[in-house]
Amino acid sequence: MVHKLVQTRYPHVFLRGKTYYFRIVIPPRLRALCPSLPREIKRSLRTDSLSDAIAMVGDKFRLIKLLRNCYTAQQALLICHKLSSFGREVAAWVDSKFASITSVPTQPSKSRPAKGGGMKLDKAWGDFVAWKRWTDKQAKDYERMYQNLRLFLGDVSVTSITKRSLREALGGISGLPQRNKKGYGKMPLEKLRGLVIPDEDRVSSKYVKEHLKLCQGLFNRYLKQEREVIELSPTEGLKWEYDNNRYGCLSDSEVRGLVGKLSQKPEWFKWFFMMAIYTGARRGEIAGLTKDDFKFCADTQRFHFVIKKGKTKAARRSVPIHDELIKLGLLKWIDSGNHTLFETANRDPNRVTGLFNSIIDTKLSDHGERLVFHSLRHTFITKARAAGVTNVLVQQVVGHEKRGAGQTDRYTHTFQLKDVLKVVDVVDYGV
Repeated sequence: MVHKLVQTRYPHVFLRGKTYYFRIVIPPRLRALCPSLPREIKRSLRTDSLSDAIAMVGDKFRLIKLLRNCYTAQQALLICHKLSSFGREVAAWVDSKFASITSVPTQPSKSRPAKGGGMKLDKAWGDFVAWKRWTDKQAKDYERMYQNLRLFLGDVSVTSITKRSLREALGGISGLPQRNKKGYGKMPLEKLRGLVIPDEDRVSSKYVKEHLKLCQGLFNRYLKQEREVIELSPTEGLKWEYDNNRYGCLSDSEVRGLVGKLSQKPEWFKWFFMMAIYTGARRGEIAGLTKDDFKFCADTQRFHFVIKKGKTKAARRSVPIHDELIKLGLLKWIDSGNHTLFETANRDPNRVTGLFNSIIDTKLSDHGERLVFHSLRHTFITKARAAGVTNVLVQQVVGHEKRGAGQTDRYTHTFQLKDVLKVVDVVDYGV
């Protein structure tokens, strides 16, 4: 459809059909400075009157001038946020249009008020948390995400939250830093909102999308379907794209190179690392292990450990201990240690990340994939599958839901320890 620009004096107002719109193209230099900015901002003014349209965008020309002259990403984000909002202008226009007919008697509305009325966001969140059944870790993670959302949305009525305001909140969250990076952890959120955060310190786009998934549960599943507080969820049709920069996988020589550097690190980290490469267990699962979790199986004459907690039922499992770990002296170290084997990691999981980063020379694989501690899990799984082990056996050992066999998955239960020994036994790095 052709957009008809009206009057060269007002280049940001155009007519589409019978409705006037506001439009501005964001300068390329600002988009390069801040990739989260849109290519353009376009908003309906909801009027067919040119004079009314010009009046509504009048306050925007000052902001447009500021936008052209700004040189920081934070300033650009703030100005674009204000340029995108026409709530006050449209409300003022509506008031002026209906002021002349206020004396005309009207029939009282017979429509039923929405359930929940003016329920505020904090109240809705509290009810949602009580309704859900999260683990302590999940509850802590989701509470942190909710505080990020609240920073940009405010404690407003849930019925006033729109797709646009939610998208703008997600855009704001994308500019926040990773709280586990030095210098940001102890700063209040409100202060972080005003900082210009370097790209390498910002939260990942995948983490931003997790906020959207949380909102889908809150607004669509709970407030709309369960409570019927809202008729339309602001998450409907809302998407957030992210770069799927997956974790990389290490070669045998790279693993051996890292093992060679473990003598320079604390002894507990050596065993933490070795358990990761020979079991594929998650960082948090290894950190929570105690002496009581290690057991001996009379049927197989093999030692194994039991992971009792996890975010899914599949995460609770028994994992065989690789013969290489036995030869290196893992059991002797367990006997001589504390009840909680990895107290440092259990208290501060990021300590594991820091130690791993100190022994790895590169952060990216040859395929451009990130090399982090979690890459050890990817490496174990990849080696087991490359050796031809059945997928469902690998899935049980690493704590994944059993999938890939269609209806048969419903009839597949926990395999015995003897059945999954092959998963760990085929893994060999030549250490």
